[in-house]
Amino acid sequence: MKGILLTLAACIALASPLAAQTQQVTKVGIIDFTKVLLTAYKDTKGYRDYDQARGDYNKEISTRTKDITDLQSQKLDADKAGNKSLSLSLEKTISDRQKDLDTYKRVKGAILMQQLGGLMTGQVLQEIYSVVKYVAETGGYALILRIDTDARDLFLYRIPEIDITDDVVQEIMKRQGKTSGGQ
Repeated sequence: MKGILLTLAACIALASPLAAQTQQVTKVGIIDFTKVLLTAYKDTKGYRDYDQARGDYNKEISTRTKDITDLQSQKLDADKAGNKSLSLSLEKTISDRQKDLDTYKRVKGAILMQQLGGLMTGQVLQEIYSVVKYVAETGGYALILRIDTDARDLFLYRIPEIDITDDVVQEIMKRQGKTSGGQ
């Protein structure tokens, strides 16, 4: 009996540190890489070129979409007037322009993604990694997950307190000698 109690006491003593370790919560953070890039590096030539190309892309899509909408309206008018030949001609034109728009979106969108990816290389990338490491270490984070602006749907649930994006942006701005407003 004494042996069983002694063995039980030893097991409890050995298990106590394990129980304490399993109770420890690891601090995890996330960073929106795209937001860091577009906030902290918005004054660079590379970003300005990307922003101009993105604006041109959106403008072209709007123009082409409006053109297709106008043609669809003309087709409806031709249908109402019973002008089948004009209606068929407009239908073909609409179909061709929609295909052109889809191709433009795919090709130009891929070029823009490459251009954005090019901004996140070399010195800029190394600086962001350095600042993330600094913020993580000073904040006591054990793990930082990278997300991008367009990938926020990957998380089913998260609390805002784990997002270190603004801390990273502020530290980069501080190292660049700028205020967080980008001045």
